[in-house]
Amino acid sequence: MIAKLTFFVVIIILQNFLLVNNVFTTEKYVEIDNIIAIVESNSITKLELNNKKEKIKKTFIQQELAIPNDKEITKLSLEQLITEKLVLEYALMKGIDISEEQLSNVLNDIAQSNNISIEDLIKEIEMDGSSFSNFRGDIRKQLIFQQIKRRIISANLKISEFEIDSFIKLQKENTPTKYNYSHIFIEFIDGNKDLSTSKINEKLDKVINKLKENSFGEVAKAYSDSPMAKNGGLMGAKLIDEIPDIFIEPLRSMNMGEISEPIYTSSGIHIIKLNKIEEFQMETVVVRQSKVQQIMLKKNQIVSEDDIKKKLKHIRNSILEGMSFSDAAEKFSEDSSAANKGDLGWLSPGSTIPDFEKEMDKLDLNEISQPFKTSLGWHLIQVSDRREKDLSSESLRQRVKERLLARKTEVKFKDWVKSLREEAHIEIWLYEN
Repeated sequence: MIAKLTFFVVIIILQNFLLVNNVFTTEKYVEIDNIIAIVESNSITKLELNNKKEKIKKTFIQQELAIPNDKEITKLSLEQLITEKLVLEYALMKGIDISEEQLSNVLNDIAQSNNISIEDLIKEIEMDGSSFSNFRGDIRKQLIFQQIKRRIISANLKISEFEIDSFIKLQKENTPTKYNYSHIFIEFIDGNKDLSTSKINEKLDKVINKLKENSFGEVAKAYSDSPMAKNGGLMGAKLIDEIPDIFIEPLRSMNMGEISEPIYTSSGIHIIKLNKIEEFQMETVVVRQSKVQQIMLKKNQIVSEDDIKKKLKHIRNSILEGMSFSDAAEKFSEDSSAANKGDLGWLSPGSTIPDFEKEMDKLDLNEISQPFKTSLGWHLIQVSDRREKDLSSESLRQRVKERLLARKTEVKFKDWVKSLREEAHIEIWLYEN
């Protein structure tokens, strides 16, 4: 580390010497890209700082936030650059990197998610005043940061079932219940001077009978004395505080789609219908699952892939001739599922690698696949059953778990960067200059 630092100091002395020489000899010179900080074996230049400042300003503009003054932007930019240098050097020491193939795949995904080609993505980036090369570099940094967070931080964190339950409960409590209801109002004589009590009761009976044959909205339009009659009596979704007290208890006791008994007040008679209760709801997630058995032979340097394929075809023929798939899996399969006679259980979409899932989805029930190859090896599979499974609760819990893990990871990552920085050699010359 000292040797590296000495090397940079020599460079800086040389730069200053040449700069002074130029001043005395020509009295005119081009300002060089000054080094403003040293972070371990890396330097931060003034050009890097200015570029980072511009990116941060753009972020504030895009998010419609007030842009801090230049001093604050400079400090924020320098802090980010120091963190980047430290984390990237750590990644280099630990052999954590992103391959060109991985980077290209992510860039293609970005283009596809915006429904444009990679060529159009390049054009849009350059039209925005940035270079595609810098954009690639930024994406690469983000991916390295993600890998470090996943390997160093997330891998050592646990999210308990209690934490998940508590988060879901809090979400429910923070999501106020709304009652979506409709209303028919029959006004008393004060509003309808020509209407006697008998005529009011006659109108009420008529409304009740009409509701047995027609929709609530149609009856409200025809008979309600409420200003909302033209909208079919629809009151919309209301919080408890926004609902007249006389309606609260009936609404709380009603089922969705139910119509109340007549509710009498001093001004008239009310009939309400509960359309919907809007509260914390789980997203409905129903998936098609397949119950699968497999026989897998692993690739190796001793046996050729042709021989592996031939062996699987021979095993397949044995099964077709009467050997059970379970016995064949127990006898021949080279993966851990052999102990369970090849049983992989119920597989949901996305729970296995794409090549395997593609072959699985093509099969009819009890059909045995042809030998096929994946990154794991060579396979024979059989689908014995399929079902529709409601995974709403599991899906919600998984999303909550991922959210809590992301939160914890960010907190721990900041602590980790802080400890990394405390142990690092950092020199900042910006303010001295």
